[in-house]
Amino acid sequence: MFSILFLIPIIGLAIYFLYYRKLKPHKVNNIREMYAEGLDMLVSGKRISAYKNFKNIIDEDSNNIKAYLRLGQILREGGNAVKALKIHNSLLLRKKMTTYESIELHKNLAMNYYSLENLDKSILEAKKILKIEKDNEWAIHHLISLYKKNNDWMKATEYLKTYFNVVGNRDNHKLALYKIQNARIEIENNNFDKAREILEKALNIEDDLAIAYYYLGKTYSKESSLIYDKAVELEKNGLNSISDKDNYNQYVSDAKDTLSKAIPMWIHYLEINPQQSWFVIPLLKDALFSLDRYSELEDIFYKLSEKFPDSIEILAALADYYSNKGNTDKAIDIIEKALSQNKDSILVKLIKFKLNIQKNSQNISLNDIDDIISFILKDTAYQMINDQSSNSDIKWLFDNDKDIS
Repeated sequence: MFSILFLIPIIGLAIYFLYYRKLKPHKVNNIREMYAEGLDMLVSGKRISAYKNFKNIIDEDSNNIKAYLRLGQILREGGNAVKALKIHNSLLLRKKMTTYESIELHKNLAMNYYSLENLDKSILEAKKILKIEKDNEWAIHHLISLYKKNNDWMKATEYLKTYFNVVGNRDNHKLALYKIQNARIEIENNNFDKAREILEKALNIEDDLAIAYYYLGKTYSKESSLIYDKAVELEKNGLNSISDKDNYNQYVSDAKDTLSKAIPMWIHYLEINPQQSWFVIPLLKDALFSLDRYSELEDIFYKLSEKFPDSIEILAALADYYSNKGNTDKAIDIIEKALSQNKDSILVKLIKFKLNIQKNSQNISLNDIDDIISFILKDTAYQMINDQSSNSDIKWLFDNDKDIS
């Protein structure tokens, strides 16, 4: 009896030694191997096999947080973000998680909500990551992307600055362009003073940023149109009193004064960025025509053509100006010079065609050709194809889902 009692603790120790020192480590190592294998499958695109692998891990070890994270990831990437969200949400109840696991959980939740187009909740999850790790690059970059999609360029700019501080590298050009996107939103909302304030800040960052001058001009141009609309509305209702007439005249005067402020902005754009002069030439022509200052175009385009003799658009604009003034021979000389520089320009060929018709026929109407030329100048899609620059600010401004390098 004594010997049996003596053997019991010895047997217990033997079982303990066998399980915890031999069998359990083997089980842990086996799970680690299964997890690594699942990651390899995931990277290789074997989503179904990876899913089964992580499911087996969870069956073996229900406390394996990483396996749950990967399981949800596979479901989201397979198009089932709802089920992925359910799995990841269930992990919020777990109290024992490492810092890494907590970050990965909120990262996956942010991506789930993003897939479900719930940007606000995706933003909240990314911000939770920053509470855990304030310099987490993924979370900061994700917030920048989300605020861009929400057209909240003020917030996007704030997090861009944070990102620069984290990586230790400040890109002033990129920062200035983000401010211009912010100004674009203010212009759309008719907040012209606010837009100009933001654009001035962009120019303080990068003083030769041509596109900022384009938008400065646009703030005045659009504001002028809204003022002029008030005059039109008064006229529609009939100018029945002296007060109505005075208000009408004041609106027209204010509209012209405001529009005139756009002109030096667009001229400065041309001086900084003559190779993309197409972007403002139609606006400049329309503005000067509205202000009865169309004759100033000759001096503007002539000086620019002397300063930038290789700019096809400026030469074309000058030739078109002389054409409209009836000085066909001078226009043809200029357009021939433009053709010698770029024989493939559709715009230049079209203007030459117009000039030849104008010179050889006195009775034909040129209005249709003028409309086509105007359309080409104003057509952004055409100009994007025509623009050979590989890193165009204009392209990025109109396609801001992509980042600018």
